Amino acid sequence: MDVTQLKTQRKSLRMSFTICSKSIEDELMKEAPNLNQLSIWKAQIEDKFTRLEKCQTEITNLILKDTDAKRAYEEDFLSAEKYRDRFSELCAQIQRLSMKETEIKEFSEKIKFKLPKIELKKFTGDAKEYLSFWSQFSKIHEDTSIPNEDKMQYLLQAVVPKTKAARVESFPATAENYPKAIAQLKERFGHDDLLVQIYVRDLLSMDMKNAASGRTKTDLPALYDELEAKIRALESLRRTQEKYGDFLSPLVESCLPEEILVAWERSRNIKDASEVEDRSLEKLMNFLKQEVKGEEMVELARTGFSPPANQKKKEAANKLDNYPTAATLRNKSEVDANNVQFDVA
Repeated sequence: MDVTQLKTQRKSLRMSFTICSKSIEDELMKEAPNLNQLSIWKAQIEDKFTRLEKCQTEITNLILKDTDAKRAYEEDFLSAEKYRDRFSELCAQIQRLSMKETEIKEFSEKIKFKLPKIELKKFTGDAKEYLSFWSQFSKIHEDTSIPNEDKMQYLLQAVVPKTKAARVESFPATAENYPKAIAQLKERFGHDDLLVQIYVRDLLSMDMKNAASGRTKTDLPALYDELEAKIRALESLRRTQEKYGDFLSPLVESCLPEEILVAWERSRNIKDASEVEDRSLEKLMNFLKQEVKGEEMVELARTGFSPPANQKKKEAANKLDNYPTAATLRNKSEVDANNVQFDVA
């Protein structure tokens, strides 16, 4: 291949090298460069530079064969040196950024807070506690590195003695009995239908309590948190809002005090005529969330500039201390009487 052909090939390689280097420079200019992307581009530009250097070496060898090649060689060498310098500079910047990222990561790992040890949740046999209990104990149950005999010991430690859950103690603590004990525990307390019945009955009891109180105003944030907890529990049992919203929405509405229920109906009526009537549970819960936020903002505005409760108690105590006692009033009366006698004399 002659010099002309090699220079044509070099031109294409230099163009490809320049495009890749421009992408690297743009990424390095960002406030938070993507180190993964820079690593990919670094591998690409190393490949392009290797091929460019190979082509450059062939061109240099052909130029040096010419008897009068000094001037041509110097010009070609300076042109090639610019690409070598640019390649070295980009690689150094990427390497420096990578080292900095590693140092930051190592430093952040060193200053992590020492978290408190998680205590294994005790299960009393109350079905309402089963979901939270199993979400923790399932990590032990699914850990293949723990032998079954050890899992059985963990299970025995996780149940409260002399409760319904403690009936797993009737199984001898062996590896063979561990799956049987877990099966009994799930069958008795973790049956989905049973848990759904419990949470739905809780909603019904809230309805009855609300009806008995005459639908008077209640603590809305506490009510919302309780409703949210029960709905999330039902969702974890695969009773999602999409499938069971038509059933759950009336239950939740019946739990609301009258003024909130009126506000909910009013909010549904204020809409475009083109909108389809929607009583979805999701929209109802979003409405309650906004009502809770509004109530908390009103409470903040009402109490934001008043002194804290402790300060009020302190001020009240100071006022009491400043009131004269009976002994003080008696002493003052005696002093006044003596002064009067002295004036008369």
